[in-house]
Amino acid sequence: MSIPLPSELLGPNFINFLLPWIFTFAIVYGLLMKANIFGDKVNAKVSVALAFVIAFFVTAVGGPQIGALFVNLFGGAATFIAGILVVILFITMVGYKTAESDKVPKIVLGALVILGVILFMISQGPVGAFRLDSQTASLIFWAVVILSVIFYVSQEEKGNHAAPAAGK
Repeated sequence: MSIPLPSELLGPNFINFLLPWIFTFAIVYGLLMKANIFGDKVNAKVSVALAFVIAFFVTAVGGPQIGALFVNLFGGAATFIAGILVVILFITMVGYKTAESDKVPKIVLGALVILGVILFMISQGPVGAFRLDSQTASLIFWAVVILSVIFYVSQEEKGNHAAPAAGK
């Protein structure tokens, strides 16, 4: 059983006309109210009327195209925001906080960012001619983990550790 898309439930006019109309109306109305070009007494009434008319003009000219633009724009933005959230969750998972930024090695943060990008690429499917399958992703993940451990273990500690004086 497949889950129907919102456009199938509400019809094409919802995405191609109503949502672009509401979006345009809200933006134009907000800008007109903020600009307050008609004065305090009549600004709200004139702004509503103008936003109403402008929203109809915009959706009459490009309703389906604007609807498709908004679907792609906000859908893509939500995907990138989710990817950024995953990277932030990884970084938080190792205890990184701005006040304690010196406690987590930069290589670990870099590895987590790379891991988040790889997971993002896997979830998107093929990127151009580049296709990251699960076997390649697993190999990259373990290579990053191994290189991070090697770097962390072989890194010299900060601080002055003087050698003990001879003869004492």
